Amino acid sequence: MAAARFLRYTFPMDPRTGTVVNGRIVLDDGDGLVEGARVTVLLDDDATDAPVTVEAAELQAIDDGRVDVARGDLLDARTFLAELRRDG
Repeated sequence: MAAARFLRYTFPMDPRTGTVVNGRIVLDDGDGLVEGARVTVLLDDDATDAPVTVEAAELQAIDDGRVDVARGDLLDARTFLAELRRDG
């Protein structure tokens, strides 16, 4: 069995959704990407499933997280897990 391959992101992510049209990805929000931009594409396992919906509050949580990262307010995974175990 092949070893699992994990991507490590060291930059802010900008999750987007789109649809393949004539062999090209068309983003749902209509924004274009900078020519030459590197992207990671995750494919749905089953294209017949209903699309994922994201609530406004969830998008706000992502934006809030970006603000936290920009000001250096970070929590590493070990600390997070320790706090989770402590606080239940």
